[in-house]
Amino acid sequence: MAPRHYVSQNLDNQRSSFLADGMLVVLLLALANFLLHLYFNNRYGYFRDEFNYMACGDHLAWGYVDHPPLIPFLVRLSRLLLGDSLRSIRFIPALASSLLIVQTAAIARKLGGRRYALLLSAICALIAPQFLSNGSLLGTNCLEPNLWMGCAYFAILAIQRNDPRYWLWFGVVAGIGLEEKYSIALFGLGLVVGLLLTEQRRVFLNKWIWLGGFAALLIFLPNVLWNIKYDWPFLQLIRAIRAEGRDVVLGPFPYFFQQTLLVNPLTAPIWLAGLFALLFSMRLKPYRALGWCYVVFRDSSRGERQPPLPRVETGHRGRPTGQRSTSCPGGGAGSFS
Repeated sequence: MAPRHYVSQNLDNQRSSFLADGMLVVLLLALANFLLHLYFNNRYGYFRDEFNYMACGDHLAWGYVDHPPLIPFLVRLSRLLLGDSLRSIRFIPALASSLLIVQTAAIARKLGGRRYALLLSAICALIAPQFLSNGSLLGTNCLEPNLWMGCAYFAILAIQRNDPRYWLWFGVVAGIGLEEKYSIALFGLGLVVGLLLTEQRRVFLNKWIWLGGFAALLIFLPNVLWNIKYDWPFLQLIRAIRAEGRDVVLGPFPYFFQQTLLVNPLTAPIWLAGLFALLFSMRLKPYRALGWCYVVFRDSSRGERQPPLPRVETGHRGRPTGQRSTSCPGGGAGSFS
């Protein structure tokens, strides 16, 4: 057993190593982002979708018509601990958007970035309009980037450290992601294709990646069983939206233009340079699967559905004055009076 002073010194070294190369500044940026969101998140009234998640949180289940169960559970927990104010409802989005800044810099660091790369990547995440919006509204979008980044981080660790056990953690995060928003399945598909197209395909001969897939399935299983019980309501919703012609399908160039606007046009040269490095750089060749993941996902996600927007009668600052039904299961309708 290692002496206590040796263990303490090792922990101190790990902390100092994490805060080196600009990570302390990144943490300060994330804290500033969190405080700014927390302060300004009561300036606009409740968004209509927030009522839906709050009502579903009052009727917890393993699934809902138009989304998985994680966000309603978290908003229920947030309301129990912090109350129903706008700031409390949007506490989790503010925290998630701030954590995303740290995750971005941490991935840049794992890929070999130094202080300048860490700060630049953190600033790019900080000023992206989509992420600023995610931190200001409660919805399934607020945690989606964090979970995708978590999967990417464990994929990088598995490759970098030649330790396939990290694929198990990849599966755990992916399973949680499926309970938050189904779109992470496209990320998983893209990464699988990327692995098969590169020298990393050998990971499929190892048991850990399959155990990771099993872990994801096990975590996602309650929602699958709920959908089976209620005859796949989410698929019925998608089918109805397509039948009504409300899908938004973009070609390659409009899709790229919209994506550029969402993450800030000024940062496009930076993230495009990163994408090309993943696809063509010899130094980043071990991680080329992530570059292919983007290509596959971009091609498979150009058709975006626009969810139906329920009517909500609101009064001052968007506060509800009437009642509304929600997509809660089993005929349960949450209401606000």
